[in-house]
Amino acid sequence: MSIHYDLYDTPDIQQSGDEQPLHPRVVTKGTIDQDEFLDRVHKFTGMSRSMLAGAMQSFQNELRDLLANGWIVELGDIGFFSVSLQGPPVMNKKEVHAQSIKLKNVNFRVSKQFKKEVGWQMKPERGESITRPRGKGHSEEECLAMINEHLNKYPCITRADYCRLTGHDKLRAVNELNRFIEQGILIRYGAGKQVVYARKIV
Repeated sequence: MSIHYDLYDTPDIQQSGDEQPLHPRVVTKGTIDQDEFLDRVHKFTGMSRSMLAGAMQSFQNELRDLLANGWIVELGDIGFFSVSLQGPPVMNKKEVHAQSIKLKNVNFRVSKQFKKEVGWQMKPERGESITRPRGKGHSEEECLAMINEHLNKYPCITRADYCRLTGHDKLRAVNELNRFIEQGILIRYGAGKQVVYARKIV
């Protein structure tokens, strides 16, 4: 497995007008939601998926309650969770009332060990952001092969999944998926952000 990166211009913060060096950024492959994450853990550990889902919910509930009560929570070698507060600017402690103090943020600080392990696993490869101009991209046959490979593992595919697999931008992805629907290959379910595509059963 590898991580793709692209090179971007470094902003000229000092406004010197001089040419700035390039810096790398990750070309993300998309977002793994909780369901897919649990599927992956289940697949590689053999643990009951329902048990994993229950444990995940229990972790979330306990983490929420501990943070709300002022604890710093260490989650294994992953890192530490904590909260920060905000309140009105005052010069005297007596001017502050409890009801004016609110949550500012939930913070996460990765552990040194976990950071090292991610670095050890990482294998950078030059890629290209899908938001940048690209070449012709993949052919229709290649795209269909990618769709079929995905649908052999999962019951449906989203537009975001298709973009991640093919590297095509959002507009092109929608047009191509609609063309596959017209050809009788796929069928669309849902509306708006809930749209998914599946094989058309003949």
